Amino acid sequence: MSWFSSSKQSATASSGEPNFWPVSSLQTGYGELSDKDTAWACATNRGFQTETQIWYSVLADGSLLLLQVIWSFIGVWPVPAQTQMTFKLYNPTTKKSIWRSLSATGFTVDAKDGRSCKTNEYEIKHTGSASGSETYTIHAQLDKTTTLSLNLVRPADAPGFKLGKGEEGGYSRFGKNMGDDGFVIHRFHPHVQSSGQIMIDGKVIDAKGEAMFVAAIQGLRPDAVASRWNFAFFTTTQASEDEKLGSVRAIQMEFETPDNYGAKGPKSGRVKSNIGCIYSSKIGQPLVVCSQTGPDDAATVYGVTRPEPVSSGDICRATHTSTAKDPETGYDGPTGLKFEWVGKQIGQPGKQVKASLEVATSMDVGKGGLIEKVNVLNEIPYLVRKALSSITGTKPYIFQFHNEATLNVTTGDEESIPVKGWLFNEATFVSP
Repeated sequence: MSWFSSSKQSATASSGEPNFWPVSSLQTGYGELSDKDTAWACATNRGFQTETQIWYSVLADGSLLLLQVIWSFIGVWPVPAQTQMTFKLYNPTTKKSIWRSLSATGFTVDAKDGRSCKTNEYEIKHTGSASGSETYTIHAQLDKTTTLSLNLVRPADAPGFKLGKGEEGGYSRFGKNMGDDGFVIHRFHPHVQSSGQIMIDGKVIDAKGEAMFVAAIQGLRPDAVASRWNFAFFTTTQASEDEKLGSVRAIQMEFETPDNYGAKGPKSGRVKSNIGCIYSSKIGQPLVVCSQTGPDDAATVYGVTRPEPVSSGDICRATHTSTAKDPETGYDGPTGLKFEWVGKQIGQPGKQVKASLEVATSMDVGKGGLIEKVNVLNEIPYLVRKALSSITGTKPYIFQFHNEATLNVTTGDEESIPVKGWLFNEATFVSP
């Protein structure tokens, strides 16, 4: 589908039939990853494609490290694909944020491995396999002052996941015929360890930390995928590992469709699709993988496609418990958030796992953990940015927060365990 046009359904009233098929209603439960799942696809025969791989790490002092590679193709020949690397390091004590964005040239992927890639400015070397441990070694010269030399390791006993098994696991589909318009997919490595060095202005920063990795593809224009996103990454640090649960990760990824896509066709109401997980190094990696489609009336529409769609008991949701109008962006940003996970414990279906956390935030940078209000169009490759801003008028913003938080975890009939750690979360607004 060309980026010049919206969905064929965009100006049409509700047809009564779904034109969006959320993974949270098509699939359920833990799906193991294959080596192919985290390989670069770099498809140039399917219209607009945005592909990204992101590492997040919380360092020993609570600092946040974010490193993202974005590959984008706007679906118009002979315009070539664009590649961008973005880097952020935020210190919650000093409130100082260092950001770099690099338009890379000469992007190539190792044809044999599919996960190693290089440009004239950086190289990412992958070793290992989905069935064992995996390591990404990254060397990057972002500018004259900033150099990265990082190792990111997923241990063999902490396998990655997607929602649902097999080749269709992880996919949300757009269009009346389940994919005519495009798709979205996410694959995760929730438990990763980072190490290495970051050099900024001659100062060396130790990159040892607790990390995660996500690989995602959006197979249609970003503003057609979602009107809203919520993302959460909670982790303990080495100093805060829990006595019973060990090192803990909790992740959520939620998106809400724009008006063009719904459970009963365009303009029938927006649909939320949320997937999440809890990992515990001592009792389960993963401990639980859960999902939820909302609102409830939309979830019911998809009931025939998923086993136990309503009675499965899964809860996986992000709630903006309070909001405030942000004069800078015009959006109602969150000043309070709650994340919840409920699902069956993997390997012990008779046990239910429950987890939740709440955090107070702010619309003022430097308060309530607000790192930055990111103008997304500044983060993506130039040609993609021009295409989206000129054709669609889209002005997406990401509110990025980083706070100390407590995740309350309950397994079965046991008492709730308060787990101390850090929460990095993003609230993204793509369109009103």
